[in-house]
Amino acid sequence: MNQEVIRDFLNVPGIVGIALLSGHSEPVFYTHHSAFTKENPSNLLQSVFRLVETIPAEYDRFEFHFAEHQIALHRLQSNRIVLVIKNNTLNSEQFISAFNALASEITANPKAAIEQFQPLPPQPRLKDLLETMNDLSQFTTRFLGIAVITNYWKSSRPEHDWLQQFQVDRAGQISFLGESSMLEESVSAQQLEWIRDWGQCFIRRCSQAVRGYATLVEQQALTDLQKALLLP
Repeated sequence: MNQEVIRDFLNVPGIVGIALLSGHSEPVFYTHHSAFTKENPSNLLQSVFRLVETIPAEYDRFEFHFAEHQIALHRLQSNRIVLVIKNNTLNSEQFISAFNALASEITANPKAAIEQFQPLPPQPRLKDLLETMNDLSQFTTRFLGIAVITNYWKSSRPEHDWLQQFQVDRAGQISFLGESSMLEESVSAQQLEWIRDWGQCFIRRCSQAVRGYATLVEQQALTDLQKALLLP
């Protein structure tokens, strides 16, 4: 089992988070939601451990609500319990397929699964990606006019519904039209890929008008951290 299996499961629409429980050790939460990324989500943990102790052995699944989320506990072999945090956008058919794949990996080698359920490198926040894109936009004003930059951002945007929530104004600045609280949340691996595709398309478009633009971006436009965020 590798951590990509966990990431793939988290990318299923409607999955908010996941944890693997073994005995009474505290689970590590993998999640895109800020409510579950705190160092010690104690209220949820206490509820989970109380429930685990009372669930009869013949039950292989138990569900309850925590705030606005649905928590499902799935009992696997070797007394491993997978905790899944879901919301109301979940597609049941897609979830079942993804969960069966994850459960098979865990069951095949439970010891390795416990080792893999260590903190994943965090996905970047939406706020950080927006700042990086706007810094790139500002850098590009050295070579191209604002109207051209604005047009290039708009014309290079990939056709994904999620990216339609981003607005490019007349000053070439990009903003997010969704809930402001989402700016502080981590993007999913899929969302990060879409934004990187957008950035790459923008860079290619600018390179057609500015000789050596891609090299200039690599060398001058962004910090090392920003390059790690936006450039594959």
